[in-house]
Amino acid sequence: MHRIGNLALLSRNKNAEAQNYDFDKKKEKYFLGKKGVSPFVLTTQVLQQSEWTPEVIKQRQEDCLQSLRKIWRL
Repeated sequence: MHRIGNLALLSRNKNAEAQNYDFDKKKEKYFLGKKGVSPFVLTTQVLQQSEWTPEVIKQRQEDCLQSLRKIWRL
């Protein structure tokens, strides 16, 4: 659970509202802004998922780490 692949950036207010709701409700109510998208690219990636499973998180973890390796030249 406590992995980069499981993170979604939210404003402080949205994070407080999100609580422990199921994935679909979070996507519908809290991740979508007035324009229908999140202001954060990482959160927009989460919105593209139809479900939030350990397999999705694992793949997202690898994608995030690959991006960090490239940015930080590791």
